[in-house]
Amino acid sequence: MSRQRRAGAAIIVTGAAGGIGGGITRRLMADGWRVVATDLSADSLAALRRDGDDRLVTTTLDVARADDVGNVAAKLAGDGIAVAGLVNAAGLLQDVASFMAMDEMAQRRIWDVNYFGAVACTRVFAPMMSAAGGGAIVNITSINALRPLPLHAYAPTKVALGALTTLTAGELGRAGIRVNAIAPGFTLTPILRDKIASGKRDIGAIEKATAMGRLVEIDEIASVASFLMSDDASAVTGASIPVDAGWLTTSHWMNFGDLLGV
Repeated sequence: MSRQRRAGAAIIVTGAAGGIGGGITRRLMADGWRVVATDLSADSLAALRRDGDDRLVTTTLDVARADDVGNVAAKLAGDGIAVAGLVNAAGLLQDVASFMAMDEMAQRRIWDVNYFGAVACTRVFAPMMSAAGGGAIVNITSINALRPLPLHAYAPTKVALGALTTLTAGELGRAGIRVNAIAPGFTLTPILRDKIASGKRDIGAIEKATAMGRLVEIDEIASVASFLMSDDASAVTGASIPVDAGWLTTSHWMNFGDLLGV
């Protein structure tokens, strides 16, 4: 990977204009990588570009359209940009809703982006990584992949993406491609900050449910992505790393408040 970085190979980041995607994009550039930042929003990409440098390439991409993914790959190949990595960070969220009341079309759109978007990007960019000498894929799943919350469309897509991680890790390892997942907990993205401000999320309750008594910062997710893209993770594949300030280990302890002292 360090050889590829020196040679100017790029890491593709989908959903790069989002909170976590943007944080990962900035961290990878700080690490010295060339980054191809993709997102559905041209305006948001323009804002990201203002913060970038000459190693940042931006292009609009709808990951739910396989032909769009193929067109981006063809353009990169035409421009002579080798691909060393992929971060599947594009995703749609949803509000808490009853399973029986869910809109079916909205649910299918979430699957198209969160799961099938990662499928399309992996199928298109993995051969380019193999041709460049190998690489790494990082899928952004969620604590919902490990303990589903009442998000009846979003959570199953993250479970599926976690399974895709292990399946592709097994298949692509001999091609020199490592595949891992990061499962963020409650992370202080602009979207979550808005939900806290509007009263849709109780920050005090979330903090009490974590081992560390706090939420996760975007930079903490980006640091793990940086590690997984680096040579330091050269033998790590098929792993799912929760970055959740200990929510998974502690949230169910809330039934035993005397133990936590809360």
